[in-house]
Amino acid sequence: MKFLTETRTRLVPRTIDGVTNEVPEPYTVRMPKLPTDKDRLALIGVSGLVLALTLVAIVWSTYSIGQLLGGGPGYAAGTVFDVAWLAVLVLEWMARFDPAKREFPRKVGWGLALVAAGAIFLEGQLAGGWQMALIGAAVSIVAKVLWWAVFKHIDKDLSPADAAWVAAEMSKANAKLAIAGARRQAAKAEVTARLELLAAERALNEIEGLDHFAADRSAITAEQAREHDPNDPDFKLYNIQLEAPLNRANTVHEQSEPAANIAHLARVELKAGSSREEAVEAILARLPDAKQASVEATVRRERNKLDRAAYR
Repeated sequence: MKFLTETRTRLVPRTIDGVTNEVPEPYTVRMPKLPTDKDRLALIGVSGLVLALTLVAIVWSTYSIGQLLGGGPGYAAGTVFDVAWLAVLVLEWMARFDPAKREFPRKVGWGLALVAAGAIFLEGQLAGGWQMALIGAAVSIVAKVLWWAVFKHIDKDLSPADAAWVAAEMSKANAKLAIAGARRQAAKAEVTARLELLAAERALNEIEGLDHFAADRSAITAEQAREHDPNDPDFKLYNIQLEAPLNRANTVHEQSEPAANIAHLARVELKAGSSREEAVEAILARLPDAKQASVEATVRRERNKLDRAAYR
């Protein structure tokens, strides 16, 4: 028996100055040389020869069918006949462990090969007689027969018990693939649903924000009405604004600055970071006619509202 010397690498500890690290170290191993698989080489050689003959058959059938179809694009259509049954051979090889699944592509391949042979036979009769037609049609048939012989040699025949065991294993694997696909689709649907809900919630929050802003500018609550002095000029001015009639259609709309709302001004100042005293001073500076006690009460109330909202 012949031996081969192989160089491999392994990790060994190496210590320098008290520090140990794993470093690679080459070493040699003698391995027995496997004998040449002559059967495998023979199968590769036969498959190569059959593939070369198949290419000749494809070229011949493409030329013949292209002539039958008038040339030009007909040559491209001619490749369909032989390439079709050649592609089915791949499916037949992939199903070599499943006789039931392998039988269908084998029958389809024979049917496609016969269609190609018939087209070549028809073109041969029109071109030079039945002799040329018969020989031309035999080219594709011979290539198909050679492939049938190769596949017959590499077929993996199993006993009924072994075939049932393989079928059970394939069923388990297919079930795992099906479960994985179903879970992937469910996950995608869940992601889509959550994104839709987030988008809807965001839209609702934006609408609620607009409604709240509009309410701050155009409405006064009962609590605010009770806390304001009816004789307060700001309160009277706000009531006048609410009771003012709307512009009718087709009339010119004149822009006017709305009356300042003490509660709204208080919220603006407090949200900007002002203290209560600073907010009161800012509001009185803008509304010098407002009562200081009313402004202080409004600022205190809005400060409490903002604090409660922050702790929710």
